[in-house]
Amino acid sequence: MTTSDLPAGGQPDVSSEGTEAPFDDVITLSTSTGDDGVVTVTVVGEVDTFTAPVLRSTLDSQLEQQPSDLVIDLSGVQFLGSAGLAVLVETQKSARSRDVGLRLIATTRAVTRPLEVTGLIDLFTIADSSAR
Repeated sequence: MTTSDLPAGGQPDVSSEGTEAPFDDVITLSTSTGDDGVVTVTVVGEVDTFTAPVLRSTLDSQLEQQPSDLVIDLSGVQFLGSAGLAVLVETQKSARSRDVGLRLIATTRAVTRPLEVTGLIDLFTIADSSAR
């Protein structure tokens, strides 16, 4: 970078106006329904402040369908932040109020550690990947 590339103040222009963050690359959600009516939402990527609303919307729409059980497969999650934990707690409350069973597939430390540290792990039924 030369000084001619810098604005008058001498600092690089780091404004993000007109650019979009690549959130599509951060989280991927897929939904499947088994023959038994159990809905599985598979989450891959990072669940943080930016991606949690997308996850919440997907989980809410699935709960509105009143499945017998909802399984949230978090085995592909590399990061679970506080916003993601909040979505899981809210989903648990919503599922309970609708009489929908809720299970988490949590096989990685990136998911189990935040649940353990916060004491939230006891709120959930944790299953391994074979319990879809």
